[in-house]
Amino acid sequence: MENFLDLAEIKYFNSENAKIYRTKSGFAAMKAFMPPIKKDDLSEENHDNTPDWQDLGRVYFHRMFPFDSPDEFISVLDKDGKEYGVIRNLIDFSGEDAEIISETLYRKYLCPEITKILSLKERLGYSYWEVETDKGRMNFSMHDTFRNIARVSDTRLVLSDVDGNRFSVKDTLALDRKSYRKIELYL
Repeated sequence: MENFLDLAEIKYFNSENAKIYRTKSGFAAMKAFMPPIKKDDLSEENHDNTPDWQDLGRVYFHRMFPFDSPDEFISVLDKDGKEYGVIRNLIDFSGEDAEIISETLYRKYLCPEITKILSLKERLGYSYWEVETDKGRMNFSMHDTFRNIARVSDTRLVLSDVDGNRFSVKDTLALDRKSYRKIELYL
């Protein structure tokens, strides 16, 4: 009887089979030791599947568990969202490789933490926020506020604004009383 993990052909990347570099434009790119990438499903069946070093060019990183395990299980994707493989843990890379991956993930998952809600107003289906964050004072607006606040745990929230930016509240109970009362309606 086959195990599910045997059926799923997941390629795991580490410092021995993958090298991360920057393109001329400064984006993350990767060379990997792996079987040739099929360009489409119509490729010949009898082609050579022997692993070799390939330049995959620009790659995109996506955290599978961004809140629970941000440095583990990082999917490596092409520009169309097709997965090349997975980085089990960021510690499997060191030096410049780890730095490039970390910088790319930081930019993608930049999520200022709200420490205080200064003002919160509702008008015509939009809410307008003025907040203090760990990155300074910020203003943003949300449409359909109830749908754009995700409860990650009993006390942790992630808010998505109209531009797709994310903000987090690490612990709603740690907010000052006035801030909590402003957000309480949405909990």
